[in-house]
Amino acid sequence: MFHDEPTIESLSMMGLDVASVGNHEFDEGKDELLRMQNGGCHPRDGCQGPHPFSGAKFRYLAASTVEKSTGRSVFPAYAIREIDGVPVAFIGLTLKGTAGIVSPDGITGLEFRDEAETVNALIPELKARGVEAIVVLIHEGGLPAGDYNECPASPAPSSRS
Repeated sequence: MFHDEPTIESLSMMGLDVASVGNHEFDEGKDELLRMQNGGCHPRDGCQGPHPFSGAKFRYLAASTVEKSTGRSVFPAYAIREIDGVPVAFIGLTLKGTAGIVSPDGITGLEFRDEAETVNALIPELKARGVEAIVVLIHEGGLPAGDYNECPASPAPSSRS
């Protein structure tokens, strides 16, 4: 009903700084994902809340999600933050298998590139910018054990595409 606006607002209020784009961010397509980042009213349902949706206060990253026509990433590939005086790069990745699990209409014109190749291609650029550490943010599923009130070790996903 609210097209994930309360979720984005909550994550923003919690102080999230950067996030990778995963398959569920494409549930309503690329244009809706861009609206989640930048704000504005839903094109079909308009503004549902007490105020216009202002968009995410955090930055989506998507190094491996590119426009086929330009070869450019839909969102910035990475963000650099200084932590205790050390420049750290955060690279956002979407799994290359995303196209096989989301609605094709929502990702028309997009391609999801290999994760390792994408990161490796960025290394020289990041080194040239003085980055000393890299954190890869990737949207990978898993099957947790236990209930919502427990924190047992989650097993690794059984397979990847």
